[in-house]
Amino acid sequence: MRIFPVLICPVLIFPAAAGEKKAPQGHAEDDGVAITATVVSLEQVKQMFGTDFDNNYTVLDVTVAPKGGKPYAVRLDDFILRSESSLDHSGPLAAGQIAGAGAVIVERKYGNRSNVDSPRPIEGTQVHIQDDATADPAFAALKKNILIEKSTTESESGLLFFPLSKEKPKNLVLSYKSPVSRLRLTFK
Repeated sequence: MRIFPVLICPVLIFPAAAGEKKAPQGHAEDDGVAITATVVSLEQVKQMFGTDFDNNYTVLDVTVAPKGGKPYAVRLDDFILRSESSLDHSGPLAAGQIAGAGAVIVERKYGNRSNVDSPRPIEGTQVHIQDDATADPAFAALKKNILIEKSTTESESGLLFFPLSKEKPKNLVLSYKSPVSRLRLTFK
């Protein structure tokens, strides 16, 4: 009886994109519009703007695609990002709110109390804008990359900055109020 050596070759299976991780993305649509949103990583934000804004924001790259060739009004107020873990929620911020030069200062003048237990009455309030500070260098880049409010018949893309930090994408839900319905996007 003869014994034949058998060569066993291990089969290596490589993942399609070894080392590359797909960014969490969500999609929803109705009869009037299709919305796609992708979570932008801190590294990508830093590459685009030269800063990660102290990790204070969740950044989404959003595409709004109107259907039917009718003019569609893209409005930032229609977006709300919610965290299902912390229950925090917010609308997106404008570029000036993230890296603007000015600040609004509110000064209140209080009067004397009539007795120790009574609250101090407000005698006056002054509001002024401090605009002597120089703009953050990222401001111009923000204005170019943030989703622009306008009426359009074409797809519009841009970034939305939400003041929700340290949130895992699997816990986020983006709500969008369209003229037809309320869309809900989860990220996978």
